[in-house]
Amino acid sequence: MRYLHGRLWAFVLCLPLLASAATPAAKQAPVPAPAQRGGVPVLIYHEVVTDTRVEGDTVISLANFSEQMQLLADEGWATIGIDELVRSMKGEITLPANAVVLTFEDGWKSVLNATPVLERLGFKASFMIIPGNGIGGDYLGWSDIEKLAKNPRFGIVSHTMSHPWDQRNNLVTWVQDKANERGRQDALYELSESKRVLEQRLARPVPQLAWPAGWFDDNLVKLAQEAGYTALLTTEAGLNRRGDDVLRIRRTFVNGACDLLTFRRTLASGQTYTCQPRSRND
Repeated sequence: MRYLHGRLWAFVLCLPLLASAATPAAKQAPVPAPAQRGGVPVLIYHEVVTDTRVEGDTVISLANFSEQMQLLADEGWATIGIDELVRSMKGEITLPANAVVLTFEDGWKSVLNATPVLERLGFKASFMIIPGNGIGGDYLGWSDIEKLAKNPRFGIVSHTMSHPWDQRNNLVTWVQDKANERGRQDALYELSESKRVLEQRLARPVPQLAWPAGWFDDNLVKLAQEAGYTALLTTEAGLNRRGDDVLRIRRTFVNGACDLLTFRRTLASGQTYTCQPRSRND
């Protein structure tokens, strides 16, 4: 099934152990939407599909996604761009009370199911694009990406040229061998060429990078700076606060099977939860 593409399987299997399955909402007291007290959550979505039967780690149904976005609107959350988050972390601006960042990983074609919802609510979002081998087919085409880039509420983020995801052969392993200058060069190419291609195609700066599978080390952070990036997004869970490192922005996975109560907890804590698929009549 393409929703669990091989690369995404590797992505999921290599994540740190997630929190235990969420308790059904009926057994929990309601959790109020938090005032902006602990920091800003940055949410990670992958595929947004019309089939409710495939919800899980990297897939959310359009119905569930729409419910989550409506909750954000109803409870006063303000979506912001990554650039605004970075400026806030540097102490340059003050954000709205309930600020949240929405990100969509890998540039899947199915995110076009989500964009009408975002546009209807006036929400901001950022899309991580793989310009080398993540264009067309199951992924967004250049015309789709160019259209997204023209929307002032949408941001485009580099996700490297080819998204290396093999545990034994990826950006980190390439640079860990100090004697392997070719590995360093290959890693720098993945970072710099992705930035160059996106900026050339879209005629706009692309100063932000999201690490493939969340894998990085200090060597790669230095290479990313050398390539010209000024903000780096990880998959390390948590909230982002003023004074935090903009080269290590925390992000939180949204499990597509979780209910709205768990979604509220994700917003409040910045932690990732796993959930059993919900029973639906449709």
